[in-house]
This record gives sequence, structure tokens and C-alpha cells, in this order.
Amino acid sequence: MGGLDLFLALLLLLGVWVALPVRWWPMDVGMTLVALLLGVSGLGLYQGAAWGQRVGKAVAALTLVVGCGLATTLAFTAAGLVGLYGPVGKGGAIILTVSAFLVLPYLVVFPAAQLYFLLPSADAKSDSDGRAAKTDSDRRAAKTDSEDRSPTDDEKP
Repeated sequence: MGGLDLFLALLLLLGVWVALPVRWWPMDVGMTLVALLLGVSGLGLYQGAAWGQRVGKAVAALTLVVGCGLATTLAFTAAGLVGLYGPVGKGGAIILTVSAFLVLPYLVVFPAAQLYFLLPSADAKSDSDGRAAKTDSDRRAAKTDSEDRSPTDDEKP
């Protein structure tokens, strides 16, 4: 999973600093910061560091929020262009819609999948607080009690 974070960090840096034709400091600084955080997270996960999973979860959550915000902003802006400018705005709306679809796999789907795999499962969560383990042991104890007891007079043939 760390290798994918490193790849996404490199892809974001290339996208912001090479592919975007115009410099706008909020986008440059924000996406560079997200890319650097993804790089740190990727290194931690790749090396199996103790802090890697915690940082990976935090960065995946941040990336998911940023990606959802960016995709939503692009979609609303595309709708606004069509609403305000009619047929003339359709060209810009198409470009923004394609951009939103390009953002979705890298900044929404991947972080959501990463969070899914990094967060503990429901079984592990319940085992860690002891409730499920106690329930399982109670079931085992009840089962052995029923097997160990001798048949009563009513149950004898």
C-alpha cells in the first residue's frame, strides 16, 4: 500500500507542477502539501514503521476530504457554467466534468479503499475491547456444560 501512496504523491506533484499551465498559489501549495503527506505516509507504510498505519489513515482521510471537495467544486462549477452561459458554457462544463472524473479515482476512490483496508475490521475491534471474546467463551462454556451434564430421568430411555 505504501508504494501506491508514493506513486500517487509523484503523480500529484507532476500534475500540479508540470501539467497545470497556470500557477495559482492555493492549488500549488495545497496539492504539494497533500503530495508530501502522501509521500511520508507511503514511506511509513512501505517500511512497515510503527507510525506508518496511523499516518496512512490520517493522510487517506485528508486526501478523501480534499478529493470530495475538489470533485464537488468542479461539478458545481460545471453546472454553473451551463446555467449561466447556456450553449457557450457547455465547452467549459465538459472540461470541468472530465477533470472531475479524472480526480475521482486518485483522490476519492483510492483513499476510500485505503481507509477500508487500514481501519481494523469489526471482529478485530470487538476482540480488542473484550466483548466478543467474552461472548465466544460464554458460548463455549455453555456448550461444554450441556455436553458434560448427565441425562435426567425424563431423558433416559
